[in-house]
Amino acid sequence: TATMPYVVLTILLLRGLMLEGAVDGISFYLSVDWAKLRDEQVWIDAAVQIFYSVGAGFGVHLAYASYNKFHNNCYRDCLVTSAVNSFTSFFSGFVIFTYLGYMARSQGKDIENVADQGPGLVFEVYPQAVATLPGSQFWAVIFFFMLIMLGMDSAMGGLECVITGVMDEFKDFFHKLK
Repeated sequence: TATMPYVVLTILLLRGLMLEGAVDGISFYLSVDWAKLRDEQVWIDAAVQIFYSVGAGFGVHLAYASYNKFHNNCYRDCLVTSAVNSFTSFFSGFVIFTYLGYMARSQGKDIENVADQGPGLVFEVYPQAVATLPGSQFWAVIFFFMLIMLGMDSAMGGLECVITGVMDEFKDFFHKLK
């Protein structure tokens, strides 16, 4: 399930680039509104995005790190995790804004007025994106199956954190069961 989102996002991006208004969306995505950098809500939203996407503070990274060798290069692991997370967010932005440009062109609206912001955006833009693909019913099933798998992967990571803590705390009890 780790590579499936990248395959689906790449397919959606390639299809999205063929639609009218896609370049407008990408142009909007890459243009910087320097005045918004003074708005504290922008920084709060950015921090929330990072904490949700990396899962920092939920203990998952600590639980996974407990399985590493003692002299593992944790610094490298942090840099790789952060780089992959940032790349994924940046790449997903291209996909989203390709379709936002298409939706803005087809609805005759400005890009900022096409869809709501926040986590619900995925349920507005991606269904529209999937609907533009040939054989859209098949891709809709694949896309929402992917979302379910991503949710389950995240839940299993959180559960692993709890299980690791319980196993470490009661290791004598669990060793007797072996």
